Amino acid sequence: MAYKIISTVLTDSDASTEGLDAAITLAARMDAHLEIFVVTICHSETHNYFMGAEAMTIERQTRDAMAEREKLDAWVNDRMQGEPVRWALQSATVQGPALTPYLARKLRFSDLVVLPRPYQDNPDAEALVEACLFAAERPVLMIPKGCKAPAAGGHIVMGWNDAAEALAAARAALPLLQQADVADICIIDPPMHGADRSDPGGAMAQYLMRHGTRSEVAVLAKTEPHVGEILLRRAREVGAHLIISGAYGHSRLREAVFGGATRSLLERADRPILMSR
Repeated sequence: MAYKIISTVLTDSDASTEGLDAAITLAARMDAHLEIFVVTICHSETHNYFMGAEAMTIERQTRDAMAEREKLDAWVNDRMQGEPVRWALQSATVQGPALTPYLARKLRFSDLVVLPRPYQDNPDAEALVEACLFAAERPVLMIPKGCKAPAAGGHIVMGWNDAAEALAAARAALPLLQQADVADICIIDPPMHGADRSDPGGAMAQYLMRHGTRSEVAVLAKTEPHVGEILLRRAREVGAHLIISGAYGHSRLREAVFGGATRSLLERADRPILMSR
């Protein structure tokens, strides 16, 4: 099993290129087609200007976004020279509210979307990730600044709580799990009276084994406020090069206000994270 269509999105020529670099690496390793989307965004507000100024402001901001798109197009064409992958470039300039439906339409046929991790140096990164997860319904591999694509072999940490989001992430990550040496199925404070209380994680371990992945079940105590922090600590302890997790088991509003596993991973991860829902 392998990813055959890998996509990435670029919005800012000054932002980090870890997402594109990782996408190129994975596409080459899996003999996949790489789709590169350059999308510059016009963040126009149309209700804060005096009469007659709105049209001029929108026109100027749109012109600047289009110039940035042309700059990015040229940079991508130069960057991809000599890369041993099949690739295609699509570019567009959109108004802010049109970003999500545009990405939903363009990315829905991708096997995997590779992006920089949010909450770093690109203010649009969070919107890109949520558009991929919720609108396009695609798994997203997020690369922190200074990191590379997860290598073949090595150790992977996977958060598991028997929820639909966790199962979706495990299925989406199978091509990477099959290349790993071992995967930790991390279960944090399993319920004492759950249906699989006698063998927590056993069904997932069997599932991965039948897909050619060696796995180990790790039952961990909840010693941190958020599950994401425990997964990060476990990944550091075992030297994992990738974390797999379901995304937004709670609502985005609740996680934004109160925090949660998804938010803590997106803010603090120091290694690649693959999420799906």
